[in-house]
Amino acid sequence: MGKYLVLIDRKSSFTGNFLQGHREFLQGLRENQTLLTAGGFADQTGGAYVLQADSLEEARNIAKNDPMNQENESVYTIKEWNAN
Repeated sequence: MGKYLVLIDRKSSFTGNFLQGHREFLQGLRENQTLLTAGGFADQTGGAYVLQADSLEEARNIAKNDPMNQENESVYTIKEWNAN
């Protein structure tokens, strides 16, 4: 199992309409022990979370289902992370 950093950068067109769904999505990941940690940036420009997954492809598929991962809302970048 690897660790994957999901970076979220809000676009200028960000509405916040998907925040509640995003929080519920993260809670579900937390409950099934896929989410290791998450949080927003202090400057309100986005946030990040760390997933535990079998592959980068799996992590991308998980992040694709995040309600806030919408074309006009945010840019998601997923990186395999060698964190301890």
